[in-house]
Amino acid sequence: MNPKASSCAGRAATENRLESDPRIRFLLLAFFGACAYGLSLLTPAASGPSTWIAPIFASGVLPLVLSVILPEALRRNRLLALFYVAWMGNFAFTLLLLEIAPRFSFGAGSYLIPPAMAALVLTTLVGPRAGILLVALLGMSELFLLKPDDRYLLATLTTGFAAVLFSRHIQRRSDLLRAGAGIGLVALMATVLPAGLNFNLARELILAEAISAAAVGLLGAIVVGALLPLLESAFDRTTDLSWLELSSQDHPILRRLAVEAPGTYLHSVLVGHLAEAAASATHQANPRACRAMALYHDIGKLEKPEYFTENFSTSNQDPHASLTPSMSALIVLAHVKDGVALARQHRLPRRIREAIREHHGMGLVWYFYQRALQQEKDARTGGKILHLRDEDIPEVDESSFRYAGPIPQSPETALLSLADAVESASRALEKPLVGDALKLVEKLYHDREKEGHWRNCGLTPTEWGHARHALGKSLENILRPRIRYPQDRRAKTKTHPPLEQPTTPPSAEPRVLPSKS
Repeated sequence: MNPKASSCAGRAATENRLESDPRIRFLLLAFFGACAYGLSLLTPAASGPSTWIAPIFASGVLPLVLSVILPEALRRNRLLALFYVAWMGNFAFTLLLLEIAPRFSFGAGSYLIPPAMAALVLTTLVGPRAGILLVALLGMSELFLLKPDDRYLLATLTTGFAAVLFSRHIQRRSDLLRAGAGIGLVALMATVLPAGLNFNLARELILAEAISAAAVGLLGAIVVGALLPLLESAFDRTTDLSWLELSSQDHPILRRLAVEAPGTYLHSVLVGHLAEAAASATHQANPRACRAMALYHDIGKLEKPEYFTENFSTSNQDPHASLTPSMSALIVLAHVKDGVALARQHRLPRRIREAIREHHGMGLVWYFYQRALQQEKDARTGGKILHLRDEDIPEVDESSFRYAGPIPQSPETALLSLADAVESASRALEKPLVGDALKLVEKLYHDREKEGHWRNCGLTPTEWGHARHALGKSLENILRPRIRYPQDRRAKTKTHPPLEQPTTPPSAEPRVLPSKS
């Protein structure tokens, strides 16, 4: 095994243990319960029962709510920390504004910055459910601890929920600015319209209200755009903005893949197209994540690209011809560990590393396993002639030909796994007819379903049906034959030779071997 891959595997195991360690989770809940108690002492309700209710709610009741609405937070300690930091950090920001805003006449709209930013950050990083829960918690905190008037509380909730609505589909930096503009417009309506109905207010005060409310969205979008890369790295989250950046062909590791292993690179691009199409047909899977994962899922083949069929040259001999099946399988299996090591070296996100580990699941390297069985059978036949005992001939260990796994744990890695198998198997189809692509997809899906390969991915049977249909259609479009152009028969002789002469007969085709990956 590659020493670098071994060290990366050990580091990954340690990180996974820390991420899911219940003792660290208990310490986090105790710490944030203490923070809730400290913040409650700084509010107008410091002398009331809310001082004790706040830490009990933060460390005891809220985890139960999260287990229903956002169960992933109780499996990943960094996500749990992110949620509590967003909640308490923005509440502390509100307390700070209550101290400094009146001195500088920022206007009431400035108080809407914390909930808007909190909802914008958490919805972009985690999802709409987390954003809605956060806005509700901020509203409850303000209601019981700050005791605001009805107009302010309504404006807070309206602006917060608007931030969730506008930030559900942030795919580009421009989408972030558009979301900020929408939040600013809602904040303007929530603060200026009620103030404008009060004719006793001076025009200067109404103007200050309008400027502060409109700045909520713009300021929030700018600050969130600057903080997102830091928050993604600190809390191990990947947004659609990052997925699009990872899909750029200018990434150093993709450029290296295109030069050193062009067959693997082309395979990865096609798998990305298929996985993205399948994910677009579901409600749970993220198409951009599927496409980016597919581009990097086979980067481990860069260690020994010449040992994988898609990179074979027609002029070179099969490098596996001189190796035993077990050694060939070892090389093929190692591309997963080598890929994780490369992903860590290039600081690729955790979900890319998960896709590399899970896209083969615990599948069997079938081609070399069958070769090993055939060699064992031949050895036993020869052993009878030489009067050898059966126990003198070692049996083939199936586990030596299986990937370490785990099986796909998310909708994206499951669709990537199926798309990878389908694209590899489609290379063996000769003159495919209409419907052959869909039959291939169904066969590979059901073969792996019998092995329990899909049981942890979270996709429903209905979503799987839509995904397989979309995958079959996309594969059929890829396999569709091109039109053969007729030869030019106008003249038998030419004064000048053609600009390009074929170096091989038109009927010559590259050698196709069974897939080893």
